[in-house]
Amino acid sequence: MLGYIEENDSEDAEGSNMIEEVISEILNPADEFSPIPFWFLNDRLEMETLKGQLEDFCSKGVTAVVLHPRIGIPAEMEYLSKSYFDIMEYIVQTADSLGMKIVLYDEGMYPSGSAHGMVAASDASFLPIGITLSDRPDDGQLVAAIEDGTYLVCKKTGGTIRGIHYGEDDGEEGAPAAADILNEKAVERFIELTHEQYDKRLHRYFGNTIIGFFTDEPSTVGRTSRPFFPWGNGIGEELAVRGGNAAELMGLFNGTENPTTRIYREIVRDKLNTAYYKKLHDWCGAHGISLMGHPAHSDDIDEERFFHIPGQDLVFRWVSPEAGGLEGKDSVMAKCSSDAARHLGCRRNANECFGVCSRNNIPWYFTASDMKWYIDWLGVRGVNLFIPHAFYYSVAGKRSMERPPDVGPNNIWWKHYKKFADYMKRISCLMTDSVNGAEVAVLCRSGDMKPETVKALYENQIEFNYLPDSLLSRCTVQDGRLCIGAYAYSYVIGDCDLPVRSVCSIEELCRDRTYFLSEPQKTLRLTHLKKGGAEMIFAVNEGFSRIETTLMTQIAKTPVAVDLWSGRVWKTDFSRDGADTKVPICLEPYESVLLVFGDFPPEYGEVRSDGTKLSLHFRQEEEDDEHFVKTYTAEYEKKEDTMRHEFFEVAYHEMAECYVNGQFCGVEFFRRRFEIGALLHKGKNTIRLVVTGSAANRYNEEKIDYGIMP
Repeated sequence: MLGYIEENDSEDAEGSNMIEEVISEILNPADEFSPIPFWFLNDRLEMETLKGQLEDFCSKGVTAVVLHPRIGIPAEMEYLSKSYFDIMEYIVQTADSLGMKIVLYDEGMYPSGSAHGMVAASDASFLPIGITLSDRPDDGQLVAAIEDGTYLVCKKTGGTIRGIHYGEDDGEEGAPAAADILNEKAVERFIELTHEQYDKRLHRYFGNTIIGFFTDEPSTVGRTSRPFFPWGNGIGEELAVRGGNAAELMGLFNGTENPTTRIYREIVRDKLNTAYYKKLHDWCGAHGISLMGHPAHSDDIDEERFFHIPGQDLVFRWVSPEAGGLEGKDSVMAKCSSDAARHLGCRRNANECFGVCSRNNIPWYFTASDMKWYIDWLGVRGVNLFIPHAFYYSVAGKRSMERPPDVGPNNIWWKHYKKFADYMKRISCLMTDSVNGAEVAVLCRSGDMKPETVKALYENQIEFNYLPDSLLSRCTVQDGRLCIGAYAYSYVIGDCDLPVRSVCSIEELCRDRTYFLSEPQKTLRLTHLKKGGAEMIFAVNEGFSRIETTLMTQIAKTPVAVDLWSGRVWKTDFSRDGADTKVPICLEPYESVLLVFGDFPPEYGEVRSDGTKLSLHFRQEEEDDEHFVKTYTAEYEKKEDTMRHEFFEVAYHEMAECYVNGQFCGVEFFRRRFEIGALLHKGKNTIRLVVTGSAANRYNEEKIDYGIMP
């Protein structure tokens, strides 16, 4: 039984044409699906350079950016000053002339909410307050004495944010003061200082060129080396009214939950939502733009309802290919934003991705294959707006070591970045205005999204959606299914008072499903989608081994395979077995495939040819130590003029550009196969392979091996 509410689809030729149009739309996505990278404005900002970079972004398929003021801006340019806004206005004007979109960042670095310290500077009562542990009862206002002889005390946290000038980073004397974002007056001051000033200067662009404000992991206590938890704003009084025992707040510090800590977290969350998120949501909505960004934690799903575009951030390799992507609370972030969007009726959801996702703690060691894995990891879970972290305006001096790597113009793949931009756009288009077929609703709340439970669902290809229990009041029950919006769930994991079927076991779920595999595949991720009348299954290999299996489904139509990376559409070797359609799936590491089911004409799609594999002997001709490039050549004598599907395979690291007889034949980052038949001619042919090594060799002076591998 499908997890979405089914509609009647046309079975005639018009319906078939409609499905072909859906495929064409996905493969040729509109600019609205562009990735929207952070653009780190981190140096003296020169107008010609700004214009040149924006034009360069457009040429690579990137038609939107987040304007992110970043550490490295000269001290003479003060945040939100006239000179600052002169530059911002120039950027927006230039973007407008290029047909680009702009997202404004709402802070001078992060976390959001302080206006680079100006909120607290305007009123000392706006400084954040928190509780902390002390061995003295007079070290602040006493909240509770603890049995072990320590004390919970309330005091100013001294929390700061990261500033945009050197000397204003964490732990440095000039770090701007954070603000108390639980205080509605402080938040109103933040909006007055930030949002209102942007509106005064750039109002004519709001709702057209300017599409959103990005708020970044707002902190209730600021960045501080001492552990604090938020206080003030009547938290203590409300805790007492609701039966809490202040001494039990010790659990916040030792990692144990109890009734008081749960009440406390609910109070803080409610105050944060009311004082901060709702005010920003309302302001953005009133000004015709979207509130974007993300909350502080990967599992803050209840906070997502205040974002017009729910979001999360994928940073610091907390989720990684080598770890499998299914462990810990950060593994929920993609579904956190996408499922929130699904149930709230939001068309898009976003992820700030790739930030500091480096290998082996080497700052710039982030491969193109890593980037492809992360895009797939996010996409198959429903993310449909990618915000790459980051494109650097400058990597001069120590700027290159400020939260690297640059995943755009200062990395080795930049001249071929359009392949990545196009791929992100296709994934985004696929996952927008589509409904997934999840049959299972996993009830959850902020801080409790059951990563251990859903791991088994992923590994058994059982599709699910997270449903915050705060949304149960919006649900109805129809024919024993839990319904909300376009979704209808046959099973529920979690406590629910409604008359729906609770999950007893994974085995039970495996018996009642819309598709299954010929054998277990723990690293294969599937999502069943319906978009514009087309029924589709998107499959991703999240492991490091080749996957060969057969997908069996009761979708009684012809499947074609769409390679979203290359943009090619292939015929499939499917078969029928009674009511089942059987489709072979073969995916190498880092590969994905989209299966689209329809009544396609016989001529639709390419016939995938095994081709003729050439055995080529490459010899190294050159090595450019300055740019970390090795060049290899091989010769091939073609006897006949009839073959057109010749290819060779070679292992390499990290980017390989192929030339045949002097003509560019393509670039690969993770695939070993190079199709060269179209450029071969009868007689002698020269094949040249140019392999570029990791950016870490350039910026970190590492010696990461590169070139053709044994």
